[in-house]
Amino acid sequence: MENSVYDYLTGLYNRKGLYEKYDEMSGQDNIHFMFLDLDNFKTVNDVYGHKSGDELLISTGRLLKKCVPEATAVRLGGDEFVLMLFGEKTREELTSAAEQILSEMRKKGKEMDFFTVVSMSIGIVWNASRDTGLEQLLNQSDAAMYEAKQNGKSCYMVYNDLEKKFLLEKEMEENAQQALKEGQFEVCYRPVFHMLSSKIEQSQACVIWRKDAETVWKTEEFRPLFERNSFSKELDLYVFETVCRDLQRFHQEGRLHEKISVQLSRQLFWDEGLGQRLLEMMDRYGAKLEEIELALDEKAISSRGIDKLLVSMNRLKSYGFSLALIHFGEDFSSFRYLRNLPVDSLKFEEAYIKENMQNKKGRQIIKTVIRLGKDLKLLLVAQGIVDKEEVIFLSSCGCDAATGDFYSGQMPLEEYLDYTEGQTAKGENRRTFRFTDGLTDEEGDMCGEIWGQGVEFVSGISDIWGGVYFPGGESGQNLICLPGSLFPGNSYTLTLWIKPEEGHEWTSVIYMRYLDGFASLVPYLGDGLSIYRISEDIDMANGWHDTFCRAAALHKWCFIAVTYDSFSESVCYYINGRKAGYRVDVPTMLSCRQVLLGGDPFQKSYTGCVSALTVYDCVKTSEEIQELYSAFLEEPGFCGGRESFWMEVN
Repeated sequence: MENSVYDYLTGLYNRKGLYEKYDEMSGQDNIHFMFLDLDNFKTVNDVYGHKSGDELLISTGRLLKKCVPEATAVRLGGDEFVLMLFGEKTREELTSAAEQILSEMRKKGKEMDFFTVVSMSIGIVWNASRDTGLEQLLNQSDAAMYEAKQNGKSCYMVYNDLEKKFLLEKEMEENAQQALKEGQFEVCYRPVFHMLSSKIEQSQACVIWRKDAETVWKTEEFRPLFERNSFSKELDLYVFETVCRDLQRFHQEGRLHEKISVQLSRQLFWDEGLGQRLLEMMDRYGAKLEEIELALDEKAISSRGIDKLLVSMNRLKSYGFSLALIHFGEDFSSFRYLRNLPVDSLKFEEAYIKENMQNKKGRQIIKTVIRLGKDLKLLLVAQGIVDKEEVIFLSSCGCDAATGDFYSGQMPLEEYLDYTEGQTAKGENRRTFRFTDGLTDEEGDMCGEIWGQGVEFVSGISDIWGGVYFPGGESGQNLICLPGSLFPGNSYTLTLWIKPEEGHEWTSVIYMRYLDGFASLVPYLGDGLSIYRISEDIDMANGWHDTFCRAAALHKWCFIAVTYDSFSESVCYYINGRKAGYRVDVPTMLSCRQVLLGGDPFQKSYTGCVSALTVYDCVKTSEEIQELYSAFLEEPGFCGGRESFWMEVN
């Protein structure tokens, strides 16, 4: 056969030779194809030079002929190869040959002293009929190879297993443009919750394709295809405009709304005019910059075009947009560029969280990455959370927020509006007792009652707060009784300043009696500890749920804060603005009947002062607790200590 049908470098058949060899076998049936592509070949060329790249191609050609000697081996061009076989072959024979090739390729990089990982992705077509045609066989095996690339590289995929998927993608591709015109793409919303407060932190816009009453496709089913054929550019702009239109409705109805995150494709981020186009849309509907976050998939971050991408991202930042990197951890392609990426938020890939939750080393890696994100002052969001164990672990590591089925699925606009109406408070409700004019709260509709003798009004933590002095006594004596409606909801934040004068073990400074149990804050337990206890009457043997913390010092003002989150059933205990105690799996107490300040029905009463008692009907975050504490330090006449040694230094 003439030299024109051979590849000059490897000696294998070239594309022309493939066509001629295929025509020669016109009488054969049972055709099998392997489409093979080297992984990371560009990196080998860039790092080690084209000579090393050529040596790798030559070596690969020899390897293919060695592993499958009966096949027609072809180098199509670049780092793409084909193996063509005829006759009776079982599926197992083909996949076994593919596994052998993959195994040999993994060794190849080490043999050639490459630090870059050298591997191969393979697409297989098994047992095709003659009338399939060579071009179709090439397209099918190429599509299967691409799936192998998407599946993590260094693996094979069989087209026969994916045929239904590819047919569906073909249908999607052919109908996408018309579907957009007919409004078949529907924008939905998914709430993102702060992990400690269980408040809605932001919303994520997502899109579904409602083809008809019985056929609904999720984003993950069509987005990879649209990223490849660039239709995602048009669809993402449609989603962005829809979000702006929905924000206009929020404004018209007087609704408060958190920031909405909208994913945009890499191709759009490359567009130099993107910022102006988005601002024009926002201006049309009155949307504000602080209401929108632009999200980019981590897979879009690679060496190819990174400089252009960074310029575009920095331009968007200069306009005032917030930026997020989503699916972080999917392949960590962004890690080497993280120092230069002008992002405000990292959103962890669901699979990354789940894989690393399986063992101790993996969990330690998550902790380290979260710590890195916190040091970079980024908002950290975990995606795809499905159970409480993940919430507990990630929040303890410092992850800020989460989304997933544990909290809520995605919802159409009207359903989401109803959902957020019930979840988002229209203003913070709190009860504050200043103790300057008696035992009535600031709102003037809740009043306490003194039980016993010796309770006095005294100076408080600063000039703008009064205080109450409790003289101590036997159980249930010399205290203040407040209505149970002080704790109206299941979740709450309790804050107060205390100055204990005596350290009676197990004495409560505040005690809440519930329908089926109680909660009690004990500032001195002995051995340098204090405790916030929640107890269930129905299970006295195992019903003690204790959150321990260091004890409050005697004769000194101390700021105490306790939060209870009924969503995650967790308690956080703070002293002087710092979280120092944490407990999970704490049951929700229902229907608070009575609140006692300065003691409880079972132990000696508290001796000392209390000031600035406040109860919020929501869970404050660690940052908010620190801000509350710091605000007291700036008040005129502040007479407490300044415990600031642990505060972050800017």
